[in-house]
Amino acid sequence: MQFVEIQSGPNTLRGMLHVPEGERPFPAVMFCHGFTGQRIEAHFLFVTIARRLENLGIASLRFDFAGSGESDGEFADMTMSAEVDDAAAALDFLRRHPAVDAARIGALGLSLGGGVAALLAVRRPADLRALALLAAVAEPARILSIIRTGRFESELARRDYIDWDGLMVRRRFLQDLEDLWPAQAAASYPGPLLIIHGGEDATCPPTEAYTYRQAREASSGPTQFEIVRGADHTFNNLDHTETVCRLLEGFFQQHL
Repeated sequence: MQFVEIQSGPNTLRGMLHVPEGERPFPAVMFCHGFTGQRIEAHFLFVTIARRLENLGIASLRFDFAGSGESDGEFADMTMSAEVDDAAAALDFLRRHPAVDAARIGALGLSLGGGVAALLAVRRPADLRALALLAAVAEPARILSIIRTGRFESELARRDYIDWDGLMVRRRFLQDLEDLWPAQAAASYPGPLLIIHGGEDATCPPTEAYTYRQAREASSGPTQFEIVRGADHTFNNLDHTETVCRLLEGFFQQHL
């Protein structure tokens, strides 16, 4: 496991690169964390997945988006579009790394990071061989319908930001979401797609997963769809985590 730094515009992104033992180069997976998250994620989910992939001979990159974790920047300045740019910089880093086979790179995104990964995949389809989405946001505009009610609505009437659990979320983040459609992006992505969602996800409801599946019906790329019964947004249960790991192992082994 190696600490790495990646330049994305004016910001330095910080992350961890997992490199298996054995003969290089290796296939690799880039991880995109969720909104207010970081490269470790809840109950060390990303670390667990990365180590499982490493045992299979698959490298991985876990990094913090600008303004999150240990990366440069302020959270208040983040937008989903800016995170797609960060993900593109991380992808370029992986493609140049001597331990990685540039022709065998996949992406994995959780929650809002899933939407980011989908948007990146349609931007760089030739550079991403497979895409996996965990509890992914399909239509960010739905988030706005939640934010623009009750307390948040009154906050936005008084100032340019809302207080999201002690983090400043500016109006421009919300405005940016109005123009982004990850589900449509996933429909245009020609490679294999794995959709995993918790059946009891109260943060990003399972309907988002079905939106992705419906959008993929017209796609020529293969789609695997899995609802983990009883699982919450970040699969906070040992059995649910094991299910997710096994699904990801099988998917990336097959397609990378």
